[in-house]
Amino acid sequence: MKSIWTAAAAMLLSVTVAHAASAVTPPDELARNTANALLEELKANKDSFKQNPEQLYAVVDRIVLPHFDFDYVSKLVLARYWRKATPEQRTRFQQAFRSQLVSFYGDALLDYSDETVRWENAAVPEGATDVTVKSEIVPKGGDPIQISYATHLTDGQWKVYDVTVDGISLVTNYRGQFAAEIRRNGLDALIQRLESESKAAS
Repeated sequence: MKSIWTAAAAMLLSVTVAHAASAVTPPDELARNTANALLEELKANKDSFKQNPEQLYAVVDRIVLPHFDFDYVSKLVLARYWRKATPEQRTRFQQAFRSQLVSFYGDALLDYSDETVRWENAAVPEGATDVTVKSEIVPKGGDPIQISYATHLTDGQWKVYDVTVDGISLVTNYRGQFAAEIRRNGLDALIQRLESESKAAS
């Protein structure tokens, strides 16, 4: 599973499609163009990132996470527990979950090793507000890994709200994991665990 999500992490760097020009330029084209620039930065600084992962976390936080619709992702992940949560719980969860994603994808990116990337042209009908960007990673000597990004138009920007790798949805995966933990120990316990892991990684 780690190799699959490593590929997703590398590709996720490319899906920075939040730009006003997205109304004209298709999300897949924006993704391809941005991928080239960002992956070059990763290649140029990989040794430095391995010695100091915090530098890579900062890159992920600055470049990737702003292009997620994080409010919407949080609602999807917590599902009914989001509706029951207090404003304080929601804020704490979002901060801790964001930190976990930054560390997760940063660590996975360190294993990226120049796999071949293929993109499908995304059809964007006029007036569309929800577009799936499809791609695949071709590992050396391995089978292609299908990766798709669910994006939607919100406040005039295209943003990612889910990533699916070989049929496994990031949102669905976390939703099941967190729901089981909340049923056992409660929402506050989940938030405290995420906060503790965030502090340990910093």
